[in-house]
Amino acid sequence: MKTERIIDKIKSFSLLAWENKFYRHLLFAIATLISLFTIGYYFGTFDQASHIPFLKKFADPSLYPNDYFLNLRLYHYSFFWLLFLPFYKLGILEITMFIVYISILYLTFWGLWNISKKLFNSPLTSFLTIIVFTLPHVGFSGLPLIEFSLLNRTFVLPFLLMAINLYLDKRYILAFFLLGILYNLHVVSVNFVLFMFLFASIIKIKKVGLKNIIVRLIIFIIGALPVLLWKVKGSPVELGVNSEWFWIISRGILYHMFYFVGSNLFITLLPLGGISSVILFIISRNSLKRLQHTSTITLFMLALFIILIIQTLASYVYPSTIIIQSQLMRAGVFILIFSLLYFIHYIVTLYESKKINNLDLSMFSLTTIFSLSPAALLVVWLTRKILSPHYWATFTTIITTVVFISIAIMSFSSNIWRPGIYIFPPKSSFYDVQLWARAHSQRDDIFITPPYKEWFYEIAWRAGSERSTLVSLFDLAEIAIVPSGLSSWKERFARIAPEVIDKFEGDVFSNYRQTYQAYYSLSAFDFKQIAKTFKASYIVVEKPHLYNLPKVYENEGYLVYDLRKVQ
Repeated sequence: MKTERIIDKIKSFSLLAWENKFYRHLLFAIATLISLFTIGYYFGTFDQASHIPFLKKFADPSLYPNDYFLNLRLYHYSFFWLLFLPFYKLGILEITMFIVYISILYLTFWGLWNISKKLFNSPLTSFLTIIVFTLPHVGFSGLPLIEFSLLNRTFVLPFLLMAINLYLDKRYILAFFLLGILYNLHVVSVNFVLFMFLFASIIKIKKVGLKNIIVRLIIFIIGALPVLLWKVKGSPVELGVNSEWFWIISRGILYHMFYFVGSNLFITLLPLGGISSVILFIISRNSLKRLQHTSTITLFMLALFIILIIQTLASYVYPSTIIIQSQLMRAGVFILIFSLLYFIHYIVTLYESKKINNLDLSMFSLTTIFSLSPAALLVVWLTRKILSPHYWATFTTIITTVVFISIAIMSFSSNIWRPGIYIFPPKSSFYDVQLWARAHSQRDDIFITPPYKEWFYEIAWRAGSERSTLVSLFDLAEIAIVPSGLSSWKERFARIAPEVIDKFEGDVFSNYRQTYQAYYSLSAFDFKQIAKTFKASYIVVEKPHLYNLPKVYENEGYLVYDLRKVQ
């Protein structure tokens, strides 16, 4: 009876949100806050390790004068960060980015609601959709739908959902033009949706007509023209193979973007979750195939599956540079969206047709929300017909709880998940060093900094200090997009982390540890020689590592030595 009352209240609120705009947007606002506090928000970390310095360099060309890494910004084809130049110059960059992030998070939930409504026209399904996506779920590539910082891809996501909704609504010209506009902000994400649209159109070419497909493509090109012209004037499309570059970026930090099996547990769990999401879609789709848009969504899923096949062939057979640059595994985010949307509605239809009861609906809903990986959800589904109702409910509770807690513990202990809201750079002893460097060094000074520091939640050296660093392991994230940066990176990294590159095996955690050990295996003499070669002025080391060098700054975690006057 208690479960029945809870379900009745959920159904009542879902109807209220369905019929009343105020309660609907209240739902989006609550979901935004839950995601914000659950996932967190960080400035200047993760992928922003390159984007923020790039932005600052565009605003003030005198910054980072001797840093090879900043030259890569000219080949990162996106106008997104340039939109923030006025706010940076006004000194309100951090506040502006946080406001935009909150707005985008809100719009993402709105977009999910609209897609669910368009596909299923069910109040309960739309309500559960919002609840499910408040927590992160991961499949192929390991990228969750909701991320903890403002990036190009997080910004365009709600608008890509809008474009999909327009396509389903047969407003094709507007859908393709919107994709064209978004292409100027994040090429990779738009490529996935564009391929979905074109694939569905070509399969239905007799109904759509070749002329209409060409017109839509022209409309897209018109919208995308600014970034296309930038690309034409920039680096050429590389269809060939750059074996050394691919080996280093994949085994350095991005193995999960290209391979399905690895020595790290996370590498194995990600494709398992992705494959499970595909199976869940197939199960749901077979029961919902008579819905108006199911054939189109099925074609979208086939297109996404083809993208993953192309990535697999590239990874294992012919690693074409342009395919590797595109990181096609990221298309898994859309597979996850469609799979969970269809599975949620499938469970709702079973409930409404009285094929499952209140307890079943509760168990499936809770598992969908808290499983985090679709693999656990698939296990729960497969065991339902094997176990008796009582044992199945107990099993479901245990498996969902164990999976949620296990993934949470692994993610937290590995520093992959650390909730917290940091509108400004997180305070730390490493950030204090960066502030000292900004205040007490010259703009053309080069720092030798710990090359292992730019992890998920640590403010990147260049972003906080506005000073050059010799090299970082995580520079590879940008070099994966701009291969021309590899030679300079390799030359520097081999000096401050000797012999580590040859030990890369695709385990980023192991690479992190080995980089740490190699950095501190260097002697004061080694650092002097490196400083002489690359004209570095200072070295930053983590305590308790001490060197017989002139010390100019110290805090509870770090030491800074002056290398300019040593012989």
